[in-house]
Amino acid sequence: MCDRVKPGRSTTSKRQAFSLLEMVMAAALVTGSLVPTLAVVRDAMAKSRDLNRRNLLANYAVSILEQQCALKMLTWTSTTTTGNVAADGHASVRYSAVASDAVADGGIVGQLMHIQVTVFDDTDGDSTADASELQVLYRTKIAQLAAYQDEE
Repeated sequence: MCDRVKPGRSTTSKRQAFSLLEMVMAAALVTGSLVPTLAVVRDAMAKSRDLNRRNLLANYAVSILEQQCALKMLTWTSTTTTGNVAADGHASVRYSAVASDAVADGGIVGQLMHIQVTVFDDTDGDSTADASELQVLYRTKIAQLAAYQDEE
């Protein structure tokens, strides 16, 4: 007995779906390219958070430095000030501002004052800037001018 093919029908069937092997290979290919991509995105997001925190610290450092400059132009007193910016919703952000006209600190007594502000993210809550914590340091110098004293 001989199998005959009816006219209009082919001997090969048309495929309706992918085989299991093809699906497994496609999944492996997608996984192999997706996992490294997600790792890159995760690392980029971590860097972005770090940069945003550094920008926040820098903004506070500039603000505190400007406040100290304005205050020292009027009072011309050597001080060390510490505090935090909890009022702005950032309780872990602390600062230290040192103003001195001593020669050892880079000033000239009665003429030039050195002002230095350190702002740091106090993640461990011990109120001191540790080496592992993010910190930003800004400094400037101001001269004692008669025009500043006349502004009172």
